Amino acid sequence: MKKRITYVLILLGMVVLSACVSKKTSLDAKMKEFAFIPDSITVPTGSEVGLNLENIGTLEREYVIMILDKEASVSFGDDDEANIYWEQELPAGESTTVQFTAPSEPGVDQVVCGTAGHLKQGMKGKLIVTNAQ
Repeated sequence: MKKRITYVLILLGMVVLSACVSKKTSLDAKMKEFAFIPDSITVPTGSEVGLNLENIGTLEREYVIMILDKEASVSFGDDDEANIYWEQELPAGESTTVQFTAPSEPGVDQVVCGTAGHLKQGMKGKLIVTNAQ
């Protein structure tokens, strides 16, 4: 009987510990005249995301993830700031690795370039957040 209880406690501890371990995702994204490559990325809910971001264009870019169900206005300005989930600016020709935590709700979040005029030129994409498994 004691062996069975010990075995159950060990299994229960393993389940609890595995639930505490956060999922990590590493992704690559490039920005250029007026596009994201790729234009959509998929991450599990709540995962720690390492984003290897490279600006291969000739102008400064800003990788902006909007809050779920919020879309940036075409002119992207001060009114949009309250609807930003996460953002990173990057000068032309530069690269960086940044970290952020994926949203906790599944859905499709809009990704835009926050540099003036770039969204108007069609620089947008998607962050697809799926249920963590």
